[in-house]
Amino acid sequence: MNEREEHHGAVLAEILLSKIVGVAHIRLVGDVISAGAQLSMGMQGPVGLSLDQRAEIAEVILGLEDDYHHAWEKVTSAVDMEQRIPHLQALERTLAAAAQGIFDVARQNDIEAERCRLD
Repeated sequence: MNEREEHHGAVLAEILLSKIVGVAHIRLVGDVISAGAQLSMGMQGPVGLSLDQRAEIAEVILGLEDDYHHAWEKVTSAVDMEQRIPHLQALERTLAAAAQGIFDVARQNDIEAERCRLD
């Protein structure tokens, strides 16, 4: 299965269920899921996005998804913890960038979306 065929949600689920990630990764996966859900719901509302705008949004989101998918592949391909640590750090940055990127896309298109944490 190539990376386009694997649903981005499957990658996020793998990260969530993995025993090699930390709390920061779990929180960031939650942020990515929340941001994506808020963007999706907002796009269905009265925003009035053109087909071109929707296509641009989809292109940006696919790029962000590809980024964290590749970062996760590097984590899982590392053979030991010493090799894995820099990849885990890169995954953390990539997930943070994905969440922020989705929030930015929402804001640029006048869609209300915000980071929500209970801690």
